[in-house]
Amino acid sequence: MLRIGDSMSNKYISASEINQYLYCPYQWYYEKKYGHKYINELRDKTGERNELSNFKKGIEYHEKYYKDIVRLKYKKIAIAILIIAAMVAIGIGLLK
Repeated sequence: MLRIGDSMSNKYISASEINQYLYCPYQWYYEKKYGHKYINELRDKTGERNELSNFKKGIEYHEKYYKDIVRLKYKKIAIAILIIAAMVAIGIGLLK
């Protein structure tokens, strides 16, 4: 049976772990220390105990971060469409 902290003994990390660390060092650390299964169990229990409030704050932070990223993506698309429309309008004006 894998005990808490046993997974931290691995000397090597993968490229996906580096990516996860760059996204959120806390998430990487806790998943490395406690394991994915334990973290998912905590995620299911966030409403039950007060001591998980930091975990709940982390979930809320990442949900907000994701929404901000999606919003930024749509802003970039809208700006690109406006630039293309302006270039087309200028091009039509120059052809007359």
